Amino acid sequence: MRLRWPGNEQFLFFANVLVDKLLYRKTQFNHVKEILVIKWDEIGDMAVSAHVFESLKKSFPDAKIHLICKPFVKSLVEYDPNIDFIATTLDAYNAKFDIVVELRGTWKTLLKTFKYWPVNRVSRATVRWKNKSNQQHEIVTNQIVLQPLLGQMDKTVRPRLYFSHVDVKKVEDFLSVNEIQKFAIVHAGARKKLRQWPLDRFALAIQFLKRKYNLDIVFAGTEEDEADINVIAEKVDFKTYKFTRGFSLSQFSALCSKASFYLGNESGPLQIAATFEIPLVGLFGPGVKDVFYPLNTNARVLHYILDCNPCDQVHCVRPEQPCIQLIQVNEVEQAIDSLLKN
Repeated sequence: MRLRWPGNEQFLFFANVLVDKLLYRKTQFNHVKEILVIKWDEIGDMAVSAHVFESLKKSFPDAKIHLICKPFVKSLVEYDPNIDFIATTLDAYNAKFDIVVELRGTWKTLLKTFKYWPVNRVSRATVRWKNKSNQQHEIVTNQIVLQPLLGQMDKTVRPRLYFSHVDVKKVEDFLSVNEIQKFAIVHAGARKKLRQWPLDRFALAIQFLKRKYNLDIVFAGTEEDEADINVIAEKVDFKTYKFTRGFSLSQFSALCSKASFYLGNESGPLQIAATFEIPLVGLFGPGVKDVFYPLNTNARVLHYILDCNPCDQVHCVRPEQPCIQLIQVNEVEQAIDSLLKN
């Protein structure tokens, strides 16, 4: 494959490896005052990285922790007490930091390293490059990224997400107005079509949840997901609810904290729900095995690993039956039973 400059991710990874080797210094880290974390990534990727901020704050309690993230991700972590400043533009990298933790950057942030020359720097790219043939779970990868700074870490540490009292009140109002008590969150959307389980099967799965476990069904997503939600809702004979427009990611976190169950495709909302240890069934398609599976013991993952896995998640070599369509409704029902049956 022809490399493009700048743009090819593997080329960017390799450039980060070289910069890390150049900048990493074995020091005692006694006078760390400013730490920058760059996580220019998607919602799920941020959710599985939240433990990084807690780990850094515990090791450097007097340091100010700055985060640069995409604008739409900010509301997921804006109430995290371990983060002091959040910026949503790459131009916010405009000063020298004692430590830069690049969990996912760009060519622009890499070049800024040479302009502002941090005292120390580590990156996810270096870890991923070293483990490219044996990729570990993303939570573990993020812990390994910090090891040069913090030493051996407790691998039982898990990401934790925070929300405000205002978020709790908005969720409680939503549940109260709709007279919802025990409920399941269902997220039928996916960033890529090949990750999306068929809508008619979602309809059968939520009928099972309602009939056998008497759970109200709350569909989560964005305005763009509403057309698919309506298709599913029209296939069942009971009322369902939408938690879509007008809610933030931190409010979705608050909703997850009150849910009895979660069902959804591999996606950002699934990773958020997993941090709250609720019973969960995740439906995986072309994603890499293990890397983004929920680690909680009360989670079940259904995933058919074919010879073509992993793929680019866009061009399917078996379009007549993509891998996620191999998951049958009865398998989902069995997974639900394994978690909810007394």
